Amino acid sequence: MANFKWKWQDTLIVMLGLLSLGYALVNYGKLPDQLPSHIGITGKVDQYWSKGSVVGLFSFLGLIFPFAMQFIRNFDPKSENYNKFQGAYKMVRLAVAVVCDGALVLSVNHGLNEQFAAGKWATAGLGLMLAVIGNFMPQIRDNYFIGIRTPWTLANPVVWQRTHRFSGKIWVAGGVLLALAAFMPGALSPGTVIAALIIIALVPVVYSWMISRGAKA
Repeated sequence: MANFKWKWQDTLIVMLGLLSLGYALVNYGKLPDQLPSHIGITGKVDQYWSKGSVVGLFSFLGLIFPFAMQFIRNFDPKSENYNKFQGAYKMVRLAVAVVCDGALVLSVNHGLNEQFAAGKWATAGLGLMLAVIGNFMPQIRDNYFIGIRTPWTLANPVVWQRTHRFSGKIWVAGGVLLALAAFMPGALSPGTVIAALIIIALVPVVYSWMISRGAKA
């Protein structure tokens, strides 16, 4: 089992989680019975849950799940590799917390004001999360939990490292462009978002296959 060592990222996860939960509870009585639980690719709310379910779910994901990630890694067959990128893993956990806490705040704000542009902020948040994870991606070593997990990266540590160095640049660039497009008039459309996500997801897979043909362990 991994030895858990409390770091500043953990303190920030708790602080942000409690702040977002507190914000939701302070405004709870003003909220409608239904709050947004999902925003579609068009940037519009397409699913609603009861406000209690939304607050409970996003609070759990923002406050509890990032710590659960610290222990889930123990079930990874390559769990020993996490010791090689503990700093990057902590930042990934923090990024997950920020996105989930932000989702709760956006949902509450939409409940308080239906004109609030939750879709644009959600898209920008997604882009920034991709950029942050992409920045730390080259540090991530082969595992079965996070990263570009293809048959070729999992089979060869060299392919894993080369793929993640390459993919990190794509994620950073794609994430920043997606975040900027969210607030540029006419720049954000379903096609733009879909194209960006396909490039971010598909190009690394193809790249890992291509270099696996000549890489050596």
